[in-house]
Amino acid sequence: MDRARKASSKDVAREAGVSQATVSYVLNDTRGVKISARTREAVLAAARKLNYIPDHCARGMRLRKAMSIAVVSDKDVSNTRFMTVLDGIKDVLAERNYSMTFCFSKWQEHSEAEHVQYYYANRIDGALFVWAAVTDDHFAYLVEHGIPFAVIHPNPGSDPPNLVRSNLDSALQAAIADLKAKGADTVAFLGRNLRGMNDRRYAGYVSALERSGMAVPPESPLSHLPGDSDDDIAAAIGQYIRKNSTLPRAILCETVTIGFRLLRYAAKNGIRIPEDLAVVAIGSSRFAHLSVPALSTIEGPLYEMGATGCRMLFDAIEGRAASAPVVLEWSYVPRESS
Repeated sequence: MDRARKASSKDVAREAGVSQATVSYVLNDTRGVKISARTREAVLAAARKLNYIPDHCARGMRLRKAMSIAVVSDKDVSNTRFMTVLDGIKDVLAERNYSMTFCFSKWQEHSEAEHVQYYYANRIDGALFVWAAVTDDHFAYLVEHGIPFAVIHPNPGSDPPNLVRSNLDSALQAAIADLKAKGADTVAFLGRNLRGMNDRRYAGYVSALERSGMAVPPESPLSHLPGDSDDDIAAAIGQYIRKNSTLPRAILCETVTIGFRLLRYAAKNGIRIPEDLAVVAIGSSRFAHLSVPALSTIEGPLYEMGATGCRMLFDAIEGRAASAPVVLEWSYVPRESS
């Protein structure tokens, strides 16, 4: 490294053989992040060797409270699931007379990110990442520069500080156990272009079957839908019946949209729900109780994730130690279709 240049956290990461995120977590003594004693010492040794001194100047640039937070996402804000998360956020903000500013997640230099610029311009007091595609290096940048943040993501690739995520497995287990108790000896999975064990909905389905002592059905057209249209579902079910001579006793649908379309298919083809076929769908919908029959669902803790993440962010804004990840559970809501 050029000794005339001031060492950076990236240099320390390279010297220690760790990520830049790990360097920031160690040097800022971030709580709620698991780092081994060996890794911590390697980072500290690299920092001493390179005479690395964190730049805390930016921390003093804040002069006043903005009374607003950034909600950072790359999702469609009109999505009903996203809106439910926002409801949780808005209710917590209202308690503190705060507002929110939307920022879209983009691939750019850390210092040029919209939420970072807004923070230094005293337009926000912190950032709440909601289902946003953000790298660990960017979280490390925020930690290093003292920018408060929290993360809401159902299934993140890593565990950054102040994370709220969800667990689907227990609710899937409850749904499969309920179907089995009601006489279902076969539960098929109806979904789009099966992604195997990396897809947590399918992986959770397989795990729930195994824990219930039920056989995992062989691959079928039901788990390889090219789309979620009425025609896609009708074609897949037709292929399944031609191969197996009958329907499965129950079907777990990857989404509520697929669940509603399956109920529609059943009504058109004289299939009695749940007498001939029990149906459960993964996902939340405010219309599930209005279908005929009412659709059984496995629903995510969307509102709770928004409210919990927002409270975490205020903890960070107020200087409290970073929280360990909070895991919120999905819930099984049995209705008439199962």
